[in-house]
Amino acid sequence: MLNQFWRYNSQDNNYVVSNSEPMSVFPTIVRPKEKIVYCRNCHRWEYILSFKDNTLKTQCGRIYSGPFALENSIINYGYNILNINNTYKINIKSQSVEIGNHRRFEDNFTLDLTKKILYKENKPVYESIDVRKNLCPEITNQIMDEMGGQYKQQYGIAPSVASKLKGFSLLIGYMVSPFNINFYKISQHWGLNPYDENFISLSSGNSPSAEREMFECLNIKPSKSIRKLYQEIPQSVITYAALLDLGFSDVNLLMKAAKSLSFYVFFKLAMISFTGGEANYDFRIPLKEYVANLIEITNNQKAVFNSIERTVSFFIENHNNLSVVADGINMYYNARENLSNKEKKDIMHEGFNQYTHDFLVRRLGALAPFSNKKILNKHFELDSNILRLEYKTGDDYINIKNNKGEVETVPVKDEDRYCFYIPKCTNDLKTIGSEMHNCVGWGGYGKSMDKGECIIVYALHKNKFRICIELSPGFYIRQALGPHNQPLEGDDYAAFYEWCKEKGIQRKKAFR
Repeated sequence: MLNQFWRYNSQDNNYVVSNSEPMSVFPTIVRPKEKIVYCRNCHRWEYILSFKDNTLKTQCGRIYSGPFALENSIINYGYNILNINNTYKINIKSQSVEIGNHRRFEDNFTLDLTKKILYKENKPVYESIDVRKNLCPEITNQIMDEMGGQYKQQYGIAPSVASKLKGFSLLIGYMVSPFNINFYKISQHWGLNPYDENFISLSSGNSPSAEREMFECLNIKPSKSIRKLYQEIPQSVITYAALLDLGFSDVNLLMKAAKSLSFYVFFKLAMISFTGGEANYDFRIPLKEYVANLIEITNNQKAVFNSIERTVSFFIENHNNLSVVADGINMYYNARENLSNKEKKDIMHEGFNQYTHDFLVRRLGALAPFSNKKILNKHFELDSNILRLEYKTGDDYINIKNNKGEVETVPVKDEDRYCFYIPKCTNDLKTIGSEMHNCVGWGGYGKSMDKGECIIVYALHKNKFRICIELSPGFYIRQALGPHNQPLEGDDYAAFYEWCKEKGIQRKKAFR
């Protein structure tokens, strides 16, 4: 039977049974990297001289015990738990960690083993982010033991636990899928709610065959090595299944990708989903076509895999910018019948990056005049909030001496200033794209501008195109680049900085 009250035990740095409501504690504030502690007696930071048996000694000679915490964090100092009719009512008592002050908080959770749902403040919890106030290991283990006893009565065995999950996540996993706790975690990576119909369709959950069902729905044969990989890195099966779906069959390549966090991040941010056992993401079909096309041309899976690996590396190194990669893959799909085998191999050797993206933009642009459809110039309907973004940097007038040596005020020529303009039609976008060697003229920006899904701003200096900016409809910067999509530097960046300041545009999203 689970005890009702639990309190923090500073002597052993754990939680123990209490006879009454737990009282708040006095956390010791530390900065581990700097090896300093805030001395409550001296009211200043002191160096830590020694640490032993959950106590530390300061340079000023004071002794402090746990809990040890970072400043402005939150710690749990006690729990109040009741188990009524197979339902755990869990009250978590916590407090803020602040110098000279602390605030108390309470969170109420309900773990309903009959309905198999965790509630927070009477609302169902589906995301791990909602259970940051974690349970301590002592309470977690006792609840696990009680749940295991029920499973033993039901199945004749109590499922063992080998998982990196902790606290509530561990309990939910054991409750929803007792024979495979990692399956609960990987369902979150899929974007599935472990309580909905799609989750149940992927696995029955309450059976020893849950893991086998999961692998079957992803068309993966669960060899010993794959099972071991899954236990170590649960989300690895997402990458493995995605590469398998793309057409790769070499197990060594599949295992290499499965162990790569970069590959996983790539497919995760591409919004990959395996709902109902189907792999889906925005450019799945074009990428499958690319892989099939290049394997047919080269008869070399490794060479094509290396191309995907270079694509992923570019994606990671460029701040997870998916648009360049996705647009490039989609443009390859549209241009593939007009590309020579040499051009396709050149793209394979590069991978999908800025260079191949721009090449495909120009290639599609060259094909456009031969289309049966007449390309019309589309004029945009721009409201005053967008047009207000036009701006000329610097002063409007300057003082100069004329031939007589007299000082007179004259207007500054536009060509000597950075002049920011809004394109008024699709032909303007094509001019920008051609002059700056970027994709705004062909990459679907015309439709996006027309629908109000993006705002393009460009700047001229010395009659040359120097800056191209993409804003969201909410006037946040998506990207701001120079010719050939190079980062803004020197006078270009200074002009961009002035424009942002004058127009109240936050530039933090363009330069991380």
